[in-house]
Formats: sequence, C-alpha cells, structure tokens
Amino acid sequence: MKTKEFTKILQENPEKALFFEYQSGQYVRTDYHITEIKNVNYDTVDCGGIRNQWSEVHIQLWENEIPEPNHAVDSDKALKIFDVVNKVRETYPDTEIKFEYGNSLFPTAVLPVHNIKDTGIALIVQLTPDQTTCKAKDRATTPEEKADACCGPVSEKPKVRVSLASLQSANSCEPGSGCC
Repeated sequence: MKTKEFTKILQENPEKALFFEYQSGQYVRTDYHITEIKNVNYDTVDCGGIRNQWSEVHIQLWENEIPEPNHAVDSDKALKIFDVVNKVRETYPDTEIKFEYGNSLFPTAVLPVHNIKDTGIALIVQLTPDQTTCKAKDRATTPEEKADACCGPVSEKPKVRVSLASLQSANSCEPGSGCC
C-alpha cells in the first residue's frame, strides 16, 4: 500500500479508532504511540552484482512500558502526526508504507500492510511479515540465468557443510565443567 493510499483512508474515516494487527489475532496495545515517520532510501547491490534502489515510508509504533489507559490514536490523531512531520519534510507519498513494531514477545520487524478492515467504528490495519528473497534468482528468466544466479539450482559437486547442530554440540561446554 502506498503512503498516499493509507492517508486517504484515514481522511475518509475521521475519528475512527486505529488498531494494528501484527499477527493473526495479535494486536498492538491500544495505547500505542506513533513515534516516527521515516523516509527510508535503500541502495543495495544483490548477489548477482546488480544495484537496486527504492524508497519506503516506515511508521514506528511504540508501546510505553507503563500502560496508558487514557491514550489512544485515532485516524485524526494519526493524520495530525503526518501533518507535523510534513511541516518539517515531506513524507514520500508514492512509496510503500510499512509499520515498524516489536514487543517483548515479537521481535521488532518492518511489516507491510496486508489489508485495512473497517468495522464501522474502527480501522484495523492488518500487517503481514515480509519474507526475504534472492533478487538474482527472481530476476532470472531462462534456465541458464537461473543456473548462474548465486541462489540457483544446487550444483552437482557436493560441498562440505557445517550444520547448526554440529556447531551447537561443539560449543556445549558448560561453565565449571572443566572443558572451557
């Protein structure tokens, strides 16, 4: 979802409660804060040696350690925060908007919008985790290109592999056991 699409939904739904579902059935606490609106510019080189550049907007959601029962963000308050930010610098309107969130049970992640559900009195922004990918493999269109991609098909020649289990057993020295 583009930033301007998100803000348009907020504008079309004044004074509605704004909730975020970061996993199925798991919600950001209702007393969250919007602490930052970030214009994020990426300049990467993938494993195929191709430069990739794009921008996103990241909205940081934060829960105070001490719950604040009298604090809530609705669509109007979220738009006011956008206005404050846009007075300092414009938020990219035509880029993907994602939400940065984490708590003690969920590691901080940048989550794209999957859907926005309108309940009549509230908007529920449903977020879904992204998965990593290999751009070189994704870009490949022929069997030859796929074979040349670093993440292409497994080669014929077996390679020596170290498993995570072997590393864990090699490092299982307990303090005081004399092996350290």
